Amino acid sequence: MNMLENKKFTMHKAPFIRKADHGENTTVMMRDFMIALAPLIIFAWVKNGLLPYIADKTNFFGMLYPLLLVLVGAASAFLFEFLWYYFIIKKEKVWISLAKSYPLIPGILLGMIVPVSTPLWLVVIGVFFATVVGKLLFGGFGNNIFNPALLGYLFLTFAYFGVMTGNNAAIGANSYFNAKEVADAVSSATPMTVFMGDRVGSVNLLIEKYGLLKMFLGFTPGALAETSALLCLLAFIFLTIRKTIDWRIPTIYVGSVFVLTYIIGAINGYAGTLNYALFGVLNGGLMFGAVFMATEPVTSPRNPNGVILYSFGLGALTVLFRFASSMPEGVATSILIMNMFTAALERFSAKLRVEPNKRKVVVSYALIGLLFAGIGTLAVVKNMPKHIEFVETEQDFSTFNFKYKFLIGGEEVVVEADKDGNLLSDVDEGVRAEIEALVSENQPEEFIASKEGNSITVRTKAYGTNPPLLTKVTYDPETLEITAFEADTSSETYESPYNEEWHKEGNDVHPDEALPNQILENQDDLDKVEAVTGATVTSNSLIRAARIALDYLAYLGGKNE
Repeated sequence: MNMLENKKFTMHKAPFIRKADHGENTTVMMRDFMIALAPLIIFAWVKNGLLPYIADKTNFFGMLYPLLLVLVGAASAFLFEFLWYYFIIKKEKVWISLAKSYPLIPGILLGMIVPVSTPLWLVVIGVFFATVVGKLLFGGFGNNIFNPALLGYLFLTFAYFGVMTGNNAAIGANSYFNAKEVADAVSSATPMTVFMGDRVGSVNLLIEKYGLLKMFLGFTPGALAETSALLCLLAFIFLTIRKTIDWRIPTIYVGSVFVLTYIIGAINGYAGTLNYALFGVLNGGLMFGAVFMATEPVTSPRNPNGVILYSFGLGALTVLFRFASSMPEGVATSILIMNMFTAALERFSAKLRVEPNKRKVVVSYALIGLLFAGIGTLAVVKNMPKHIEFVETEQDFSTFNFKYKFLIGGEEVVVEADKDGNLLSDVDEGVRAEIEALVSENQPEEFIASKEGNSITVRTKAYGTNPPLLTKVTYDPETLEITAFEADTSSETYESPYNEEWHKEGNDVHPDEALPNQILENQDDLDKVEAVTGATVTSNSLIRAARIALDYLAYLGGKNE
């Protein structure tokens, strides 16, 4: 009988906490959760409010603004739940329902993960979506499928991204940059946004700019309270000791991201250092998401094997989104996706724990492992160094710019550039430098330099190191035939009085006189045009100019048709 009395369990909503363990229950867990959040909230206020105020970069309202984001989030979450239970559910004991619902936490978390410039009214909208849609419509605390705060954040990202990341003139903040960072012109993009633009070359530049220590402490631009990896680590230790969270989720999640990021860095030249992997772990809210979001007991598995699968899935998806999509982050999306599979993972792993056929157990886990490995491998393959091969260049007669054709990793890519070699196409930053070098090496020497009315000026290579030849070609817009051909060959050596051998041969007819008539007469078949003896290079250069002009006229003919 005494043994039965000591086994006191609460079998209500998840998480299931044993009462006999020092009086621990869900309320104590939520209290510990709030205690762990407090240092990050204070840090967010100091970094984004107090320090800018001390530096005279913001006003008193701006100093309080980081705290207001959290307070408004908490107050609006409480208000929405109160109204829900009072008017919708119409429970008599509203306060009892609220005490069991822990309404403040989704609002606080949402206020902590938005940019510092987010308008307060927008926080209220996000909290409404998080509380009502993400929590109450599912039946309240313990029944929600998704993490409410992340669901509200994702809603704001899709519906109000421009407003959320815009300039807040009232406090001097802009997007993820507090007033001091804006005034100091720290950057125009967060480290993760810069990283997305160039996933290889930007890492060393960002580490040189900020330093890994500064990233670890949290003094880099980012969401309101998720930049400090140090405080997230301390919170992880505290919550693990208090048995509020399952230590395996953050450990496996962050560890798998670290390993996969290191592999990607290694194949891109970072094999001898951990900087690349450390950058990936210390930036982008990974630590905050791993400790405070992924571990939510309602939306994460409780079964040990389910926890392991869940955590590896989070790591694989986060790396996939970071390295194989246009997302600079991916933590929020990865957690929400794995939230959908929590129940399935629970059932799957629970059945396998009692499955007598060990071979079936091994095969089942191996298949899941292969799935996650495949997701991670896809991210690795997408970021392998790509072999770039130059194929050819042709002039676009509609713009007179140039189309450079490359084979990048076996895939044909066309890049547009102007006559000076400046890229006009959007190019992946990971290959941009190499593309620019290849464009510079393969700039065409012969092309249409300009157009005026019914005349074009064609540039062709001259003799030796002489300046390029410029030939003005006039055409009839109706018949599309060349009507005049004027070449400037004044820089060519055959006109020099010192070229006595050429003059002794009696070649006194200048190519400017001999060739134009031939070209006009034989423009249907330029092979009949004969080069001037003693000026073969120059003659052939002018013939090539005529061919380019005729190609352009053919283009006009096709365009007219």
